[in-house]
Parts: sequence; structure tokens; C-alpha cells
Amino acid sequence: MKFIAISMVVMGISFLLLSLVPTQQICQRQNQRDKGWKWPCGLVLFFLVGYCLYLTILLNATPTTQDLIIASILLSGSVFVMLVVRLSLVSICRIEQQAKRELHRALHDELTGLPNRMLMEERLDHGIRVCKRQQEPLALLLMDLVRFKEINDSLGHSYGDYLLQEVAQRMRVVVREPDTLARFGGDKFGLILPATPLSQAVMISQKISETVEKPFMMKGHNVTVGISIGVAMYPEHGMDSETLVLYANTAMYDAKRNDVIYTVFKPELDRTTFHCLVMIGELRDALQQDQMFLEYQPKVSIQKGELVGVEALLRWQHPQKGLILPDGFISLAEQAGLVRCLTSLVLDKALEQCSLWQQAGLPISVSVNLSIKNLHDLDFPDEVKKILTKWSVDPRNLTLEITESCIVVNRERVVSVVKELEKSGIRMSIDDFGTGYSSISYLKNFPAREVKIDKSFVTDMVHNQDNAVIVKSTIDMLHNIGNKVVAEGVEDEETLALLTELGCDVLQGFHVCRPLSPSQITEWFQASSWCLKGND
Repeated sequence: MKFIAISMVVMGISFLLLSLVPTQQICQRQNQRDKGWKWPCGLVLFFLVGYCLYLTILLNATPTTQDLIIASILLSGSVFVMLVVRLSLVSICRIEQQAKRELHRALHDELTGLPNRMLMEERLDHGIRVCKRQQEPLALLLMDLVRFKEINDSLGHSYGDYLLQEVAQRMRVVVREPDTLARFGGDKFGLILPATPLSQAVMISQKISETVEKPFMMKGHNVTVGISIGVAMYPEHGMDSETLVLYANTAMYDAKRNDVIYTVFKPELDRTTFHCLVMIGELRDALQQDQMFLEYQPKVSIQKGELVGVEALLRWQHPQKGLILPDGFISLAEQAGLVRCLTSLVLDKALEQCSLWQQAGLPISVSVNLSIKNLHDLDFPDEVKKILTKWSVDPRNLTLEITESCIVVNRERVVSVVKELEKSGIRMSIDDFGTGYSSISYLKNFPAREVKIDKSFVTDMVHNQDNAVIVKSTIDMLHNIGNKVVAEGVEDEETLALLTELGCDVLQGFHVCRPLSPSQITEWFQASSWCLKGND
């Protein structure tokens, strides 16, 4: 009986000793948060002293049944203490790990694994404090992908997510260890460059652009994206994180607007950005207050003596600034997501006027320019059909013009939309030809039988031999693959004569006729020698 009682007490002491280490670990972990965990540690030590004293008593006396019961209770108590302490340590470790995961998730982007905007701004604040103390410059880069939205909309969000992950991975290779690369939100990234002068920040911007613009393989095709970078410097441009973020963002949008790789912030950019924001608000109001109207520029066949149609050109009659041409607001509309609204407005007004001309016995066809967003919208063909039905216009009297660059991005989807439009009898034209990257083989198979040579080649072709050769070669090539050729930007008699000699089919420009209001078009036609081209 004595041996059993002593053995149980010794085992109890062993269990208490085993619980002492995890108890100390808990005390160390919780020391800064909860001082109360020092008490269990003290109690375990107190229990050890009590167990040792009772063991001494057992060794020097003859144990009784009562001593055996006490020894078993002490053993059970030590086991209980050890289990409670160890399970508490396991629970605390799990809670801490979960807290770390939640903290990481709160401060990092789940898709790319990069720091998010919150962590980036924290590190920017820290970087500014360090650079201030060490009297060193700091550069902040904000970067926005070019053409990402078109790829995301056309291929789907899964491919968009894949593209963001690949871009992030490429950027990681470029940045240095002390730098902070973050996903700022959407397709926008941020990069903090501590102890970095402007010249080095520019060099890193160019290196990032070269890395990002290499093709990505998606759905069996090479897809490329560009990048626009805004650069703001501490302390030159701002002394705090909010100012630097604002100015880097302003510079980034300027780079995007001017289609350049990077822009370093300048004070005048801030005024420009404010002006753009004001103009976007006014543009929204203009759409609601009927400040937008159309003018029409004739397209004529010199060789056949025919008026083959007119191009609808959007104008904005601003209440304070007067007449604003598309170059002054189309880019703003793209930034504000108003392009689809503008296209719908132009189609509605142009087809209404086309209907009025038809009722007056003048079946004049109209051309309307499209945005790439229209060509990625699978519902767009149905919208066009509804407007044609609304104004009872023959689809053959509508030509939709798309820029050459539009057909390069997501060709399958563009062709799908274009073919649906063509099925309805609507005619397609490729605008600004010569400024994009479409191949001849693709152009040959594209469902458009009219191609407009960009006016940058036409305007100076009389005095620029290179342009004249380009125009002649383009006309011959397009004729050989069955396309009708339209020359834009005919500004004088010499250009008209040269294009006529080269066999250009249709001419358009100020020398033929400036853009006119609907009533002026009617007067111009009635006073001219042109006849109307019939539908074929």
C-alpha cells in the first residue's frame, strides 16, 4: 500500500513538472495582454511544493487507506492540471495562428498575394518617416493596366484574374527586396521605392513596362497589355502619404490619357485632373439636357458623281464653353464609362434624321462610329435593330465604322458581334486604316467591304512622297482583296485629283464639304451636281 501511494504521488509530481513548461509558455505569450496567467504558473509551483511535502510524510510514516485515497486524488489533480494547461496552450496557438491568418488576409490581396492598399499606405507612412530621418528621397509609383478591361470583359473574369496574377508575378521579379509592391485595387498596382531618386524611379518604370508588355498566352493566342505609370516623389511633391498617393494617381491618369509609359507629377497636372472631373460631370449633364447634336459630312464618289452617304459627327454645345468637338470629350467619356450612352444617342439621332430624309425623298445613308465597348457587347446588335425598327430605316442605309485597332483585341468576340450586325443588312466599314496592327489575311476575312485610309496619310500626300506611295499601295492592295476604299482628309484640289488618279473609290474631307447641319446638307445636295447612290 505504501509503495502504491508513493508511486501515485511521484507520478503526480511528474505530471505537474510536465505542465510547468507549457504554463510558462502561456505566461510568456500572454504577458503583454493578460497578467492573470501568472497566477496558474504560481499555483503549479505551489502544488509541487505541497506534493513534495506529502511525499516526505508518506516516506516517514505507515500509510493508511486514507493516505491511498489522497494520493489517488493528487494524481488525478495533477493529470487534470497537465491536460488543462496543454490544451490551453494548443488553443492559444490556434487562436494566434488564426489571428495571423486574418491579419494577413486583411492586409494582403487574396488573388495575387501582394500587400493591399491598407498595408501599402502603412508602409508608405513608415517609409516617409525613415526617409525623413535619413534625409533620403522616396518614390511612389501607381500603375494601371491598359486594355485590361477589354480582355476581362471579352474573355471572362477567370482569365482576367489569371492575367493579374501573371502581371504581379512579373513585377515581383523586377522590384528590389526593400521595395513594397502592392495591389492598389482592380487592375491598379502600387510600388514604394525607399531611398530612390527620380532618375532611378524612371528607370524602374521603364523596366516594369518592358516586363509587363511581353505577350501572355491565353486561349491559344498571344494577348498583350500595356501599363500607365504615375510617379510622385518625397519630399519634392509631397510630405505625407495622402498627398503622394493623390499626385501619383493624377500622374498615372495623365500617362494613360497621353498613351505614354510614365508621367512624373507636375503641379499643372493637378489642375488638369480637376478640370477633367468637372468636364465629366458636365458631360453627364449634357446627355440629360440635350446639349449633344449631330453634324453630317458627305462622302462622295468622284468617278461616279454620286453622294454615297454622310458620316454622323457628334458635337457638344456647352452652355459656357461653346461648341466642343469629339476630341475634347470622347476620352473623358471613355474614362467615365459613358461611351455606350453616347453611341446609343448618336444612333438614335442619326437614324431619326435618316428617316426624315427618306420621307423627303432623299434616301441618304448614314455612317456612325463605334467604340470597342460596343463590339464587345453581345446585346449591341439587338439594340441597333430596335433603333432601326423605331425609325423604320432600311438597314442598308446604316454603315457602322470601327477603328482598325478595335478588331485586334479579342477578334473572335468582335467578329461574332459584327457578323450578327451584318446578318441584319447593316454595312461595316474599317476606319483609320493604317494606324493599327491588323494583318492582311485577317482583313481579307473580316466582314467589312469598306476601308477608310487614315487622314494622316492623305492630308499631306501631295507634298510627301512616302505618304503618296503608302496611299497608292493601300488602294491597290484593298482593291485586290475586294474592298472599297474611302480617303479621309481631302483638303484641296490637288489631293482630290491625285486620289482620283490613283483610283480611290470615295472621298471625304473639307474640300468636298465641311460637316453640316441636316438642313444645310439638304440645301448643299440640292444645289450640287451629285446624284444619290441607290442601294445595291
